[in-house]
Amino acid sequence: MAMFDLLIFLQLIGIAAFAVSGALVAGERQMDWFGVMVLGVIVAVGGGTVRDLLLGVPVFWTQASWYVVLAGVCALGTIPLAGWASRVRRPVAIADAVGLAVFVALGTRKALEAGTSGFVAVIMGVVTGIVGGIIRDVLANRTPTILRKEVYALAALCGAALFVLADVAGLSAGLSLWISIMATLAIRIAAILFNWSVPTLKVEPDQD
Repeated sequence: MAMFDLLIFLQLIGIAAFAVSGALVAGERQMDWFGVMVLGVIVAVGGGTVRDLLLGVPVFWTQASWYVVLAGVCALGTIPLAGWASRVRRPVAIADAVGLAVFVALGTRKALEAGTSGFVAVIMGVVTGIVGGIIRDVLANRTPTILRKEVYALAALCGAALFVLADVAGLSAGLSLWISIMATLAIRIAAILFNWSVPTLKVEPDQD
């Protein structure tokens, strides 16, 4: 598969996965169909929008409106499946994990192509992966996933760092993408299945 075709394929997968996760959260909150579409679109394009603004490049969906259209269609297409999805173990988390893995890798790659350092590229990859979900959770009045002890941002960080390391090692762009995606997805899915969590800091409140 040519690199251009691979990038389009991965973007389609990432947008669909994030849009579905946004739609299912909207369903959990019993939003109307417009709310379903809004949450689906926001989670699909939110992280990339913030990344592009930070990088000072044109926001990706302003150059190709099909991103927004696809996200909206996928979100609305989730409505007939909502009853089935509600019976699947943690469907939102699984869909979100796929979107996270894809967009972390794509965000890291775009940052490197923009001429950033490896460190900045890792940060941009994490931003691309997690910001849409944060906006989704805030709009749905949920505690954002990254603030609930879950191995989420950490999975994104590992995937982004592996992409940069693979790039420094001279691996092909395609291989670097797959290494990053598989690493992020494996860590996140394992965390979901085995209930991994990040240790918390506990400080007793001052009684004085």
